[in-house]
Amino acid sequence: MDKWEPLIDRMIRESMERGEFDDLAGSGKPIDLSENPFEAPELRTAHRLLRNAGFAPAWIEERKDIEAEFHRAYAIISRAKELYWRAGDPDNRDWQRAMREFRERVDELNQRIRVYNLKTPASAFQRTIVDAEQLLSDLISQNKV
Repeated sequence: MDKWEPLIDRMIRESMERGEFDDLAGSGKPIDLSENPFEAPELRTAHRLLRNAGFAPAWIEERKDIEAEFHRAYAIISRAKELYWRAGDPDNRDWQRAMREFRERVDELNQRIRVYNLKTPASAFQRTIVDAEQLLSDLISQNKV
Protein backbone atom coordinates (compact mmCIF):
# COMPACT_ATOMS: atom_id res chain seq x y z
CA MET A 1 0.00 0.00 0.00
CA ASP A 2 1.33 3.50 0.79
CA LYS A 3 4.89 3.65 2.13
CA TRP A 4 3.80 6.23 4.69
CA GLU A 5 1.12 3.99 6.18
CA PRO A 6 1.90 3.60 9.88
CA LEU A 7 3.44 0.28 10.82
CA ILE A 8 0.59 -0.74 13.15
CA ASP A 9 -2.09 0.03 10.57
CA ARG A 10 -0.20 -2.02 8.01
CA MET A 11 0.18 -4.95 10.41
CA ILE A 12 -3.54 -4.88 11.26
CA ARG A 13 -4.51 -4.67 7.60
CA GLU A 14 -2.23 -7.60 6.70
CA SER A 15 -3.61 -9.67 9.61
CA MET A 16 -7.16 -8.97 8.44
CA GLU A 17 -6.24 -10.02 4.92
CA ARG A 18 -4.84 -13.30 6.27
CA GLY A 19 -8.08 -13.84 8.22
CA GLU A 20 -6.50 -13.77 11.66
CA PHE A 21 -9.43 -11.77 13.06
CA ASP A 22 -12.05 -14.22 11.82
CA ASP A 23 -13.88 -16.37 14.41
CA LEU A 24 -12.53 -14.60 17.49
CA ALA A 25 -14.06 -15.48 20.86
CA GLY A 26 -17.13 -13.32 21.47
CA SER A 27 -17.44 -12.37 17.81
CA GLY A 28 -20.95 -11.16 17.00
CA LYS A 29 -21.94 -10.84 20.66
CA PRO A 30 -22.71 -7.49 22.30
CA ILE A 31 -20.05 -5.97 24.51
CA ASP A 32 -20.92 -6.12 28.21
CA LEU A 33 -21.12 -2.48 29.29
CA SER A 34 -22.80 -3.14 32.61
CA GLU A 35 -19.58 -2.59 34.54
CA ASN A 36 -17.86 0.78 34.59
CA PRO A 37 -14.09 0.16 34.30
CA PHE A 38 -13.36 3.55 35.89
CA GLU A 39 -15.51 2.89 38.95
CA ALA A 40 -13.78 2.22 42.23
CA PRO A 41 -13.85 -1.57 42.80
CA GLU A 42 -15.07 -1.18 46.38
CA LEU A 43 -18.13 0.76 45.14
CA ARG A 44 -19.13 -1.54 42.27
CA THR A 45 -21.42 -3.76 44.31
CA ALA A 46 -23.14 -0.83 46.00
CA HIS A 47 -23.66 0.97 42.68
CA ARG A 48 -24.94 -2.20 41.01
CA LEU A 49 -27.47 -2.73 43.82
CA LEU A 50 -28.66 0.87 43.60
CA ARG A 51 -28.85 0.74 39.79
CA ASN A 52 -30.86 -2.52 39.89
CA ALA A 53 -33.25 -0.94 42.40
CA GLY A 54 -33.80 2.03 40.06
CA PHE A 55 -31.71 4.55 41.96
CA ALA A 56 -29.04 6.86 40.63
CA PRO A 57 -26.33 8.89 42.37
CA ALA A 58 -27.65 11.96 44.19
CA TRP A 59 -26.17 14.40 41.69
CA ILE A 60 -28.00 12.68 38.81
CA GLU A 61 -31.29 12.76 40.71
CA GLU A 62 -30.69 16.44 41.46
CA ARG A 63 -30.14 17.13 37.75
CA LYS A 64 -33.42 15.41 36.87
CA ASP A 65 -35.24 17.44 39.52
CA ILE A 66 -33.71 20.72 38.28
CA GLU A 67 -34.69 19.92 34.69
CA ALA A 68 -38.25 19.02 35.70
CA GLU A 69 -38.61 22.21 37.74
CA PHE A 70 -37.27 24.30 34.86
CA HIS A 71 -39.73 22.74 32.42
CA ARG A 72 -42.60 23.40 34.85
CA ALA A 73 -41.59 27.06 35.22
CA TYR A 74 -41.24 27.48 31.46
CA ALA A 75 -44.62 25.85 30.85
CA ILE A 76 -46.22 28.26 33.33
CA ILE A 77 -44.70 31.35 31.70
CA SER A 78 -45.62 30.05 28.25
CA ARG A 79 -49.22 29.58 29.37
CA ALA A 80 -49.20 33.05 30.95
CA LYS A 81 -48.07 34.51 27.62
CA GLU A 82 -50.98 32.81 25.88
CA LEU A 83 -53.42 34.19 28.44
CA TYR A 84 -52.09 37.71 29.05
CA TRP A 85 -50.17 38.64 25.91
CA ARG A 86 -53.16 38.43 23.56
CA ALA A 87 -53.68 42.16 23.51
CA GLY A 88 -49.96 42.70 23.02
CA ASP A 89 -49.89 44.89 26.10
CA PRO A 90 -46.50 44.39 27.80
CA ASP A 91 -47.70 46.49 30.75
CA ASN A 92 -50.52 44.07 31.55
CA ARG A 93 -50.46 43.62 35.35
CA ASP A 94 -50.98 39.84 35.16
CA TRP A 95 -48.20 39.45 32.58
CA GLN A 96 -45.84 41.53 34.71
CA ARG A 97 -46.64 39.35 37.74
CA ALA A 98 -46.06 36.16 35.72
CA MET A 99 -42.68 37.44 34.49
CA ARG A 100 -41.66 38.44 38.03
CA GLU A 101 -42.58 34.97 39.34
CA PHE A 102 -40.70 33.31 36.47
CA ARG A 103 -37.58 35.37 37.24
CA GLU A 104 -37.84 34.37 40.92
CA ARG A 105 -38.16 30.68 40.01
CA VAL A 106 -35.19 30.93 37.66
CA ASP A 107 -33.12 32.65 40.37
CA GLU A 108 -33.92 29.77 42.74
CA LEU A 109 -33.06 27.23 40.04
CA ASN A 110 -29.78 29.00 39.31
CA GLN A 111 -28.85 28.71 42.98
CA ARG A 112 -29.60 24.99 42.83
CA ILE A 113 -27.62 24.67 39.59
CA ARG A 114 -24.58 26.29 41.20
CA VAL A 115 -24.71 23.80 44.07
CA TYR A 116 -25.34 20.93 41.65
CA ASN A 117 -22.31 21.94 39.57
CA LEU A 118 -20.14 21.56 42.67
CA LYS A 119 -21.41 17.99 43.18
CA THR A 120 -20.78 16.66 39.68
CA PRO A 121 -17.76 14.39 39.26
CA ALA A 122 -16.67 16.11 36.02
CA SER A 123 -17.29 19.44 34.35
CA ALA A 124 -18.89 17.68 31.37
CA PHE A 125 -21.92 16.92 33.59
CA GLN A 126 -22.40 20.49 34.77
CA ARG A 127 -25.48 22.45 33.77
CA THR A 128 -25.38 25.98 32.47
CA ILE A 129 -27.05 28.78 34.36
CA VAL A 130 -30.48 29.76 33.02
CA ASP A 131 -30.77 33.24 31.50
CA ALA A 132 -34.31 34.29 32.41
CA GLU A 133 -34.17 37.52 30.44
CA GLN A 134 -33.09 35.75 27.25
CA LEU A 135 -35.82 33.13 27.66
CA LEU A 136 -38.45 35.82 28.20
CA SER A 137 -37.20 37.78 25.20
CA ASP A 138 -37.30 34.65 23.02
CA LEU A 139 -40.77 33.77 24.30
CA ILE A 140 -42.13 37.24 23.59
CA SER A 141 -40.65 37.30 20.10
CA GLN A 142 -42.31 33.98 19.22
CA ASN A 143 -45.64 34.40 17.44
CA LYS A 144 -45.80 38.07 18.37
CA VAL A 145 -49.41 39.25 18.16
